[in-house]
Amino acid sequence: MRGTFQKARRGFTLIELLAVIVILGVLVAACAGAYAHFIEQARRKNAADVCDQIAAAWTTYHRDLGFWPDEVARSGVQEMDSEMCTILGKAGVLDVIYIDSSNSNDAADGLRRNRENVAELKYGLLDPIGQRLFDAGRRGSEVEEHLYQFVLDDDEDGVIELPASVGGGTVRADAAVWCWPESDEARSAGETYAQSW
Repeated sequence: MRGTFQKARRGFTLIELLAVIVILGVLVAACAGAYAHFIEQARRKNAADVCDQIAAAWTTYHRDLGFWPDEVARSGVQEMDSEMCTILGKAGVLDVIYIDSSNSNDAADGLRRNRENVAELKYGLLDPIGQRLFDAGRRGSEVEEHLYQFVLDDDEDGVIELPASVGGGTVRADAAVWCWPESDEARSAGETYAQSW
């Protein structure tokens, strides 16, 4: 019986397991930082694309019809609220969700079909930060301050005076569109999250 001893199986020690866990934790932390950076870049690109679409929609509206809508106070900063979305949506120059309140059946049907677009129906076009706040359950002015903003060429000379809040100056365009960053410090410094002019 002396020759039938079993060889003991050796497993990993606690130190080896902890070393592997620490290495994996460092790798995950490094990847998460890079992932967050790419997500932020994608949000900024999406916001810039929406700014371009809004500017193109206002330009198309003016060039097709030859005038700015009466509902738009042409001097000063405007927000892409639900009223502005309705104006551009009815004109067919911007693909937005709106409800034609003149037809009660359309309104009820629109609400049933577009429950996932409640933010757009209630507030208007929210930038990525506003959409995140809305999705997190926030409401009111905290969300409303993240609507896309714009200025139109009120005297129709092809030049827009930018407000001081976005750095001032003039640009050659029919519409200038922007959205704000999340921090108040960056906003007060005139930094935009995305812009089109």
